[in-house]
Amino acid sequence: MSLKLVFVLLVAALGVSTHRLTHPRAPGIAFRLTPDYGVASIYLKEGLSVPVAHVYGSAQYQAFMRRATATESGEQSSLCQFIAPYLDYLTPLFGSAIGSCRNQDALSVLSVMQPLKAAVEAYFGTNICFSALSLDVYEESKRTVAQEALGTLGLRQVLPTIQAAKGMVLAYRPVAVPKFEEDPWVILAIDHSSHWYNVGLFTIGEAGVVDPIPGFVNSPIIGENNQLEGLERNISHILANPPSEMRPQARIHRVLLYGDDAKNETVRAELEKLLDPKLVRDAWVSNSVFDGANFTAYTAHMRMDTADFESSVDAAWGCKWRSTLYRETRDEL
Repeated sequence: MSLKLVFVLLVAALGVSTHRLTHPRAPGIAFRLTPDYGVASIYLKEGLSVPVAHVYGSAQYQAFMRRATATESGEQSSLCQFIAPYLDYLTPLFGSAIGSCRNQDALSVLSVMQPLKAAVEAYFGTNICFSALSLDVYEESKRTVAQEALGTLGLRQVLPTIQAAKGMVLAYRPVAVPKFEEDPWVILAIDHSSHWYNVGLFTIGEAGVVDPIPGFVNSPIIGENNQLEGLERNISHILANPPSEMRPQARIHRVLLYGDDAKNETVRAELEKLLDPKLVRDAWVSNSVFDGANFTAYTAHMRMDTADFESSVDAAWGCKWRSTLYRETRDEL
């Protein structure tokens, strides 16, 4: 081996070592917004998931999450129109003094996300700059408002906003996944919560890639009088009209039960009537409303450990300089 090659390898090794020393893994932080409440989770660099906060939304927040369309913004004052492009920068400085320049939907989401962020910062004893976000109601209007709320709080997204149902499948995805020559596994994901339910079909393919089956993953059904009947109706429809991924045997590889009422025995008994009882007995059952957010926080943590993270995702101005969680830097100022 030539001396030049040895030198190059040595420099590369030292570079990796230096990267590990000067770029400690920052903790991953994730927020999940459901139709009723929000949760915050942390994934620490020691490999520990910490459920930090659970905040119920106001009546306005819950109405927004249940509404098909966003509230139309009323006519704004001249001042609000002037500062509109700079709201995300000015809000951390002036707070509620300019809050009236945002519409009611944005304010209702902020009323949940602000205490979630405050709880995370209280846990660390310093400010945070980055987070990930998942939504149960995965509609464009909801994503837009929630993402703007993150920006208002001075946070930058580590990952694209994820649908909470997909996050749950990822959280329970097994280590052993389909091999190259195998068909993808079909996962029936069932959310049974106090005030809503959802039924979706996902595939787990080669290398563990999770994809929603188009037309079979939707936002939750909220506020239906008899949720159990609705759940049965949705599952029966899937079994009677399976996607191509389930044909010809209409086979479901695994069932995932999640939601704040996932362990409801009446639901399990009804599922055993609709599905293979063994599928229900062997189902993955979520233990906590934090499960999905815990995994999203872990994914955020891993994303932030890449060599190009700090050059590809900018923090809000001055944020990292004030925080003890990230690489020490003064180049923001």
